[in-house]
Amino acid sequence: MVLDQDTFVDLATHLEGASEGVLELTKRCVAICEREGSAQGEEWIALVDSLAQVNAQLAAIEQTLRALLEANREEDEFAKATLRRSGIQDS
Repeated sequence: MVLDQDTFVDLATHLEGASEGVLELTKRCVAICEREGSAQGEEWIALVDSLAQVNAQLAAIEQTLRALLEANREEDEFAKATLRRSGIQDS
């Protein structure tokens, strides 16, 4: 097993929370930027750009978790096939 199920669920849960947090913070920054006007608008836009970069990193982590899930699935199928070929029943 590449990654146990409990660890996978914990990672996915934290990833979801982080992604939701970035989205909520981005919405708040955009609202502030719209109220502040052009004087500080560039700083807020830079902050939103930074949040977009963080979100892109979170998306990359999500893809890695999906790959781990698939690797677990393939490894599990291989182990079951090996057990069947050897005549041992899997539980």
